[in-house]
Amino acid sequence: MFEENAIQALAILIALILLGMGLRNWGVLKEEHGQVFSRVIVNVTIPALIFSSLSCADFDSKKLLLAMVMIFSQLGCALLAWVISGALKLSRPRRGALILASTFTSSAFLGYAVVKEIFGNDLDALADAAVVSELGVATLLFTFGIFVAMHFGMQDTPLRIRVRQMTSFFYSPIFITLILSIAISFVRLPKENLLIAGFYDAIHIITDANTFLVSLTIGVMLHFKDLRRVWMIVLLAVVIKLVIQPLLSWGQAELLAFPLLWKEIVVLEAAMPTATMTAVLAKRYGCDAELTSILVFATFISSILTMVTMVMLLT
Repeated sequence: MFEENAIQALAILIALILLGMGLRNWGVLKEEHGQVFSRVIVNVTIPALIFSSLSCADFDSKKLLLAMVMIFSQLGCALLAWVISGALKLSRPRRGALILASTFTSSAFLGYAVVKEIFGNDLDALADAAVVSELGVATLLFTFGIFVAMHFGMQDTPLRIRVRQMTSFFYSPIFITLILSIAISFVRLPKENLLIAGFYDAIHIITDANTFLVSLTIGVMLHFKDLRRVWMIVLLAVVIKLVIQPLLSWGQAELLAFPLLWKEIVVLEAAMPTATMTAVLAKRYGCDAELTSILVFATFISSILTMVTMVMLLT
């Protein structure tokens, strides 16, 4: 059943992404609309999804293990990409691009959509996904990720600017909502109250829009680029990000004797393609942004196969 739900979810997402590409090609949407959709997703729909799932779930401190598994998996892949890129004597901007693309998973942008499609409105699954995404991925992306982009791109960036950029995530809507949701989960709001029930109904309407907006955003921004000139780097990124990272997560989950749901969530999240934000960081801080975009695209296309494979392995 899990395998069938996962394949169906991926098919739906692919169809919606193709719809986004079609709307762009027909002139209904423009590529710059993707930036607007992205801001709405990061500032509205993802915080709403985090709130609706975590505030209604019993927060167990043991769930922090989910985040730790994700962090160690990503750092392991970053180290591997760093070693290999050094051995290949890639330029610093290209080394930064490979490390970024091999490390950070699209847990928020695409992960929530996949988990929601597979598990429906299962609050435990959504809450687990939120812990993995925000504590295990986002905190690392907006600290270590910025450090990597700066280190391999803009070495002359003043320290105060580096610190400011790396701490900006901790007062973003996503992080504030994460903390607020965990706190409210201990309060147990009276859901029968008309005002509170209406508020949650509004939140659910917003969260239902997340999958569609994510799909449109990817669709309008996705281009089929020539991968042949950087095929070796593309292959490395795909293998490290989509094969090694899920296997690292699975191995840790087995070692820690995770329950089945935790194992499914952490492996699925690790099997997501590279976070689109890595291309933004690469461009902003002087790494090879064009290569990073190609790697994001390549991991996304390849993840269609690898995610199904991981689902089959889980079942």
